[in-house]
Amino acid sequence: MLRNTVITWMIAVLCVAILGGCSKKTEEPGAPQEQVKTAAEYKAEADKEITEQNMADELDKLEQEVNAEAGVDANQTS
Repeated sequence: MLRNTVITWMIAVLCVAILGGCSKKTEEPGAPQEQVKTAAEYKAEADKEITEQNMADELDKLEQEVNAEAGVDANQTS
């Protein structure tokens, strides 16, 4: 009889522990998501910045940036 009572209490405690562990936790807000531009936004921005008059200058700037990132001297381009 004592054995049945102890087993019943053990099962009851186990059930309470399991149900208590399954309670919904509040989620902490993560880091704010970074805003990413779409291709259309990049195109609209480029259309505003690059015109017929400054097209050659903008191309030179882009080539210099690419060469700088690649580690190539601007005078060594072929």
